[in-house]
Amino acid sequence: MPAAANMTLNNAAAVAKTFTLLQPSSGLGSNAEWALMEGAIPSVFPRITSQARVNSQGKSRLSSHKVRVPYAIVDSTTSTTKAGSALEANITVTVPDDFPSANRPDAIAYITNYVAHAITKAVMQDGLPAT
Repeated sequence: MPAAANMTLNNAAAVAKTFTLLQPSSGLGSNAEWALMEGAIPSVFPRITSQARVNSQGKSRLSSHKVRVPYAIVDSTTSTTKAGSALEANITVTVPDDFPSANRPDAIAYITNYVAHAITKAVMQDGLPAT
């Protein structure tokens, strides 16, 4: 099983960003979760989840991965920050129409660098969770 640890992924400007391990997987069927702890409030932190499990017939291992990158909206009246829509990849990438173009390069960089990361490759290759 790959060891869950913090992941350093480059953004679109090739600046290394540390995604902090929030929780390792506790085994098959349990998520490991990371977050880039940058932003005014936790709901705008980019997050990554990874899970490995055995299919219902017990004949193959499956892994699923999600990279979710929301953007922050500051209310001009109250000056409070809230999360806007999120660009999300479940190995299928969803780009909402209202997701800012300026935020897209970093989101795509996190997704592609996550897929290329050694922990992710080990989960995908072995079908074992990052514990």
